[in-house]
Amino acid sequence: MIKVLVVDDEVSVCQSLVGFLEDSDFDVNSASSGEEALELAKKEYFDVAIVDLRLPGISGDALILKAHQLVPDLRFIIHTGSVGYRLSEDLKQIGMLPDHVYMKPMDDLNELVKGIKKLVTWEEKE
Repeated sequence: MIKVLVVDDEVSVCQSLVGFLEDSDFDVNSASSGEEALELAKKEYFDVAIVDLRLPGISGDALILKAHQLVPDLRFIIHTGSVGYRLSEDLKQIGMLPDHVYMKPMDDLNELVKGIKKLVTWEEKE
């Protein structure tokens, strides 16, 4: 079973994602801050983290870079409402692509499910 960590400080968004992903047969945990997500990543294995950019404390970009140092096999999806967002060079260097960025609100969460499965499948092929 694919293990997913949802990191979002908006309770309704987080609960909605967690519920949908659980209904889609993923094992899901959540965190409301980057710091909380890093602590979880130290203790538990996750295949994919879905990260909001605007978080209290550490930003989503910084969280991804720190989590990648801690757990190099962890894959990331950015879930943001920042319309003009572009991946930084640092994120591109760890393998993130524009395909890994999803804009809020999503019309069809099944696209996120497909993205998660594609990331995990891609990892297994490497």
